Amino acid sequence: MHRNSSPLFRSATHPAYTAALVGLAFLVGLVRTAPANAQDAEVVDVPPVVITGIGILGGFPTGEFGENVKNPGIGISGYVGYMIPRTPAVIGLDLGYMVYGHERRTEQFSLTIPDVLVGVVTENNIFSMNAFLRLQTNPNPLRFYVEGVVGFHYLFTSTTIEDLPRFDGEEIASSTNLDDFAFTKGVGGGVLIEVWNGGEERTPQNRTLRSVSLELRLRYHDGSEADYLKRGDIVRRSGTAELNITKSTTDLITAHFGLAIDF
Repeated sequence: MHRNSSPLFRSATHPAYTAALVGLAFLVGLVRTAPANAQDAEVVDVPPVVITGIGILGGFPTGEFGENVKNPGIGISGYVGYMIPRTPAVIGLDLGYMVYGHERRTEQFSLTIPDVLVGVVTENNIFSMNAFLRLQTNPNPLRFYVEGVVGFHYLFTSTTIEDLPRFDGEEIASSTNLDDFAFTKGVGGGVLIEVWNGGEERTPQNRTLRSVSLELRLRYHDGSEADYLKRGDIVRRSGTAELNITKSTTDLITAHFGLAIDF
């Protein structure tokens, strides 16, 4: 019997996508039980239009990427979204930056200036940009959502020379050792826990800050193949630098924890 082994088939049957479909069905059920409009509620509320968020970003390589990169990444992420009126949908764009490898050493400034020492820092980084479509429950103290994302990861390794001491040194020079792009698609879900609400002061003419919430989000990113370096992949010999380049798919699980603000 012939087996379908195409990438599209494998992606469609990935456990992360199956979990997202289950979550979507659950969310649609919650949305249908919510009031159809503000007139059904006891207090008329002016719904938010824009939601923004910022927080700590953690990255956990998986698949081939996880076999090559053993340590997680840490960084920051932020987003802005437009809440489509009278629907549970939010469309938006988010940015993220994380470091998944860090090396630091002290070297002579040059062979001709051996009495001046500098710090040399090499970092493996990922910059990400994603467009997302989110479906979430109506505003209340506890909101759940699922989302689909598409975008890219920019993987790059850079080396920087810094003046000493370590925490006060200024950058002297820097260079990008290797960089590449990986296109990504994925699914995710999260929860918003409201910690402050100023909705009672809002009117259609005065859209002040509506609410502030804690946000926890998990995503699975199905990344295409890319070239990248791991920690320790730059080998220095006799005044030259050799790069041990790895090429693989770049699947990544990310976790975001931070604040979300509705306007």
